Amino acid sequence: MIEHVEPGQEEATAPMLRLSCQGSKGALSQLDVQAAQGFGGVEVSMLNDNLDTELAGRLLEFCAAVPGGACLSIVHTDLGSGTDCEQRIFELTNERLLRENEKVFAEKLKRDSSKEKDFSAAADKRRRGQAGIESAIERLAAIDADLVELEKVKLETPWYSLFSRLEAVNRNSVRQLDLSNCGLHATGLVMLTKIMLELETRAEGVKISWLILDGNDLTDIGMGVLARFLRLSNCICTLQLRNVGITEQGLSELVAGLVTNRSLQLLDVRSNGLIETDAARSSISGVKRFNKNAEILLT
Repeated sequence: MIEHVEPGQEEATAPMLRLSCQGSKGALSQLDVQAAQGFGGVEVSMLNDNLDTELAGRLLEFCAAVPGGACLSIVHTDLGSGTDCEQRIFELTNERLLRENEKVFAEKLKRDSSKEKDFSAAADKRRRGQAGIESAIERLAAIDADLVELEKVKLETPWYSLFSRLEAVNRNSVRQLDLSNCGLHATGLVMLTKIMLELETRAEGVKISWLILDGNDLTDIGMGVLARFLRLSNCICTLQLRNVGITEQGLSELVAGLVTNRSLQLLDVRSNGLIETDAARSSISGVKRFNKNAEILLT
């Protein structure tokens, strides 16, 4: 079904091409790039099967033909793996950094053993250092083996298909990206935010200035990813994070990313029932001393 509907955003000046409740083949057959100039973007909702590389590519081709930058909306469509793959990648990647640091510490301990004047103390340091090195190397090898298998699963996920195609385009045309209720995880955000920052550095093409992630179970672990993004971004203007399962701890980490950000105008974190309001307001108040431009919607 194709409908000409006005998108909810006030900035939109042209109708959206809305494709809903169909499979990839049906959506592909209705994405007429030649007609894109009459639209402000495209919305795909409640897709009946997985969003694959072909459909992701065609959606971006359609957006590229929209004058002045397009809105790409993929909502109520599961882009996740359906497994614990994303969570495991996130956990193992963080553990790998920890084990690397442990290995560095153990190597230093072993080197420093040569500075000990007492023979027994030197031998003990050398022994502990060597044991630490061997333990870290063994665990790193196990982590890398697990990550290799998890990467194979990741390459088949719909979110990876979409984000990799977005990264591959020569000239970005997506100004607003809506990924509400798509089953995204912090692992996907790592890739998405990295790509968005890369797009900001490109001389040609538009920048993604409006990102909507409502309804994804990002939890507090996803807020660290977004905080790092906010610290580095010069183009993001609106970030919507309604109902993403965060607490006041995640919110505190997120808004800390606003201290040096000068582009964000609106951060919407409403409908996050796990947030303790008084503690959240205290965090926001502290950040407001450094950033007076961003409006933060909490309740």
